[in-house]
Amino acid sequence: MATHDAATSTARDDRPMPSEATSMSDAHTQSTDEPNRDETTDDEPTRDDTAWYDLLGFQRDLLLVAAEVEGEELPKGLTLKERLEARYSGPINHGRLYSNLGDLEDEGLIESERFDGRTNAYRVTDRARELLAGRRDAIDAALDAGGEES
Repeated sequence: MATHDAATSTARDDRPMPSEATSMSDAHTQSTDEPNRDETTDDEPTRDDTAWYDLLGFQRDLLLVAAEVEGEELPKGLTLKERLEARYSGPINHGRLYSNLGDLEDEGLIESERFDGRTNAYRVTDRARELLAGRRDAIDAALDAGGEES
């Protein structure tokens, strides 16, 4: 039976402590049959089989914002950050933004171009446009099907 220690605000029972069991925070250390991204080399081509659902929600939003910005203004990181912050309830951390841009570039979905000594512009690739168009088609189909009676 679990008891509660008010002084330390911890539950005490016979369950193992998180350090003794697999938790979500250490799931990345568990062995899998899939190759680790860190094991790939720069000589390997970028993935062209990335599916929409392979991406994190933040990465999907980032792709959408990058596509929207093109043609309106220079698609630099801070511009993308400002656009995302207008949609999210809190500020976007620089580390989160730039690590995800790097991941999307590794996937062949974003291209970066240095336009001055320290600022990059980010553009979606044709592959990213295909993914976005596929989502649009899937959303349209779902909305169309939802309104039909059987």
